[in-house]
Amino acid sequence: MQQDRPFRSFWILAGCWVALLLFFCLFPAADIGFSRLFYSTTACAPGGVAGQCGIFALGEIPLFAFIRTVLLYLPVVAAIALAASLLVPAIDRRLDWPEISRRNRLLALGAWIIDTGLVVNLILKAYSGRPRPADTSIFSGSLPFVPAGDFSGACTSNCSFISGEAASAGWLFCLLALIPPHARRFVFWPVLTLSIVTALLRVFFGRHFLSDAVLAWLSAIIVFELLAAFFGWNERNASDKRSAA
Repeated sequence: MQQDRPFRSFWILAGCWVALLLFFCLFPAADIGFSRLFYSTTACAPGGVAGQCGIFALGEIPLFAFIRTVLLYLPVVAAIALAASLLVPAIDRRLDWPEISRRNRLLALGAWIIDTGLVVNLILKAYSGRPRPADTSIFSGSLPFVPAGDFSGACTSNCSFISGEAASAGWLFCLLALIPPHARRFVFWPVLTLSIVTALLRVFFGRHFLSDAVLAWLSAIIVFELLAAFFGWNERNASDKRSAA
């Protein structure tokens, strides 16, 4: 019965992902309207079209740019730490993390590689064709806006659908599953907050639409749950270790 939980979670979350995609596809004004909240119109240079010149002002503030840079590398640091925890014990067993099973660590690392690396960056962002908000004519760019899930856009590479950073942020939230339950409650809200802020900053800066961030964030959890369902997640490992001691 324990193995049924990840499968149930996967199907529920996958259903939510499809429902959200349909919503943003049918109501593209939701994407446009949310991005407008962070867009400031400015005076146009000669030759510009009045009302279509402006910037995403938060992205121009050094403090916010610095925060984004720090948050960008947090999932990378976490992935490197997981990889090291799997490789280094082969040299010195004393450097292992016995409270977290090797299978769990391997599944977590695999989820990041599959979702952020393969699905998001190598497939969707490469072939979706969706221009980023700042590149659309709505927000001072030159390309036409296309809704989420529409692959007919004029973007040719590193496109907006979906957000790689938001996917990594969602994966960072998934790592809470690696933490023993008795300690998880102390870091749940800080990690969740950092994860959500990381995803939303891409929207605030005009680099992604809300749908790109939400769907990417959710995709990481979906892949994580799918791998846990197929290969097994040892949730009781930490408590078993404490009991054995």
